[in-house]
Amino acid sequence: MAKGDDAVRRKKNKSNRKKMQANDVSSARVASIIASKRRRKDGKRRRCEGMCFSLPTPEDPFNDRFDNPRDPRKLAPHNKNKRSPQPKLHQDEDRDKDHKAPDSDQAISKFLILCLNAIQDAWTEEGSFDPNLDAPLLSGTWGFRLWRRCSAPQSDFVDINGVCANREQIAWLVSTASDIFAAKEKQGLTVPSPFLLYLVPSQEKALQVRSVCKPLKALGIHTVSVHTGASLDHQVRGLKSCDPEFLVSTPERLLELVSQSAIDISGISFLVIDGLINPLDKLQAITAKISKEPHVVVFTDGCGKVSMSMVKNLFKSALNTIQ
Repeated sequence: MAKGDDAVRRKKNKSNRKKMQANDVSSARVASIIASKRRRKDGKRRRCEGMCFSLPTPEDPFNDRFDNPRDPRKLAPHNKNKRSPQPKLHQDEDRDKDHKAPDSDQAISKFLILCLNAIQDAWTEEGSFDPNLDAPLLSGTWGFRLWRRCSAPQSDFVDINGVCANREQIAWLVSTASDIFAAKEKQGLTVPSPFLLYLVPSQEKALQVRSVCKPLKALGIHTVSVHTGASLDHQVRGLKSCDPEFLVSTPERLLELVSQSAIDISGISFLVIDGLINPLDKLQAITAKISKEPHVVVFTDGCGKVSMSMVKNLFKSALNTIQ
């Protein structure tokens, strides 16, 4: 016997009601999960309505002591000698905050620490640095004083009497320049290329500085070394194909490259003179090409009085000594 239209309609309505009930149950379940997750993120949890946490007492027959602002457990003094455990999420931040300059409350930036650690790790891999015997770069006080001087907005002249820059000082110099460069880029300022000019008296010194700067390439700081002893045409093509942030050069080769318009040093913001450069006219010709007042760091190489007066007359800036 064929089913009538009413029977078919009742069967279809019954099926639809079951589907709607199932959807309501699943929606309520999903809503409860979302609400629970939201309370968990907010740090708020519903109290159990039963008596699973503690038994009622004559003073608290409804077991609602947690809502009582005069709860004696809340008013009990804490043990001052007992230290609360420190959250694990903040341990790395506190470790970075510990790196502060001596005699200063100003902490050095994380990018500067990253640069110094990258250079130190490269020395460890090549076997020229032993963490058990050699002092880490962050333990030196000279570097902190240099960084504090160079963090000042005005241009200054820093003189190191009687010595050339050693490996640790070069690491601090290039890391400090990298930190200043990265800070300017983060602020949205236009930073010219090259940013740092490192003048050296010989090819050997140029290669030493270039090797210290090499680990910074992974952090976005590209260094180019130009010096006599290499093909001039090859260096001209190389400089035209890239925009290095740091330039390490001997005075003679730098003047040749500037005369051929292979490099523009007018926007130099950080100048390092490592050792006494003779004759003086080469240094004067280089500084005449720099249009702004850069931070200047000079290593006098045992001729302190000569370099002191020489650089003071060239840059006309305040004298600050780091020893």
